Amino acid sequence: MPTALVVALWMVFSAAGFAAILVIVRELSQDLPVFVLNFWRNIFAVMLFLPWLARNGFGAMRTRRLPLLFLRSVVMVTSSIMLFYSAVLIPIGEATAITFTSPLFTTLLAALLLKEHVGWRRSLALGAGFAGVLIILRPGMEAITPGALLAIGSSILFAFVVIIGKRLSETESPGLVILMLSLINLPISFVPALAVWQFPEGSDWVWLLALGIAATMNMYGIQRAISAGDASLSQVFDFVRLPLAALAAWLVFSEVPDPWTWAGAAVIFAAAVYTTRREARAR
Repeated sequence: MPTALVVALWMVFSAAGFAAILVIVRELSQDLPVFVLNFWRNIFAVMLFLPWLARNGFGAMRTRRLPLLFLRSVVMVTSSIMLFYSAVLIPIGEATAITFTSPLFTTLLAALLLKEHVGWRRSLALGAGFAGVLIILRPGMEAITPGALLAIGSSILFAFVVIIGKRLSETESPGLVILMLSLINLPISFVPALAVWQFPEGSDWVWLLALGIAATMNMYGIQRAISAGDASLSQVFDFVRLPLAALAAWLVFSEVPDPWTWAGAAVIFAAAVYTTRREARAR
């Protein structure tokens, strides 16, 4: 198949997993705290990596960059918890739209931390992306909710995850980075979960298994899309997350995103695609 079609199919696969994560978290949050949900998600993520570990052996886990891997896990766990809470507090479509700011924050942090050059074109794209966030949040017309702030915070922290991942990719394999992320996430996510611990019961186990599968779909789809084509091409199809998440929220919770969410998401998406493609050309 053409490369663009392969990338598009994998990004749709990943988007379906992302939408399922938010819907399942919203559903399970009625019975289990978000901290507990995040811990069990990591449990199932590790279990799904066991075949990879069996095939490659424990020798494949050798690394000299454990402190950086640990820092990345701390940031990732915090980002995930904030995203989960935002999906509980605000409409799923709105939370999804705000997550499109992550590539913009990644570019900004790359300039600040990695000293990457950001020209005037990308600076304008960054400004346009943040204007899209203001369209969604409409400060002054409506109060900015805690859920929206959590979604923005999650996007900023995920940008740190990407930046640290760039540093790790210089010496470590993608398989090792993903596996270590899942393993280190376990004890880190268990600490806050212990403070509000509730043991799953009955059908909760089915939902938790589904949550683990959805999280793996999300990660695996992105990785396969990037492997099939470059990151800028996968970014073009990333916008499919919004209609899929909105459809899932409508089917399960009868939520309908307002026109401001779609308009702001379109502006953010256009700015993110332009920024990502400019970075690809620069490389």
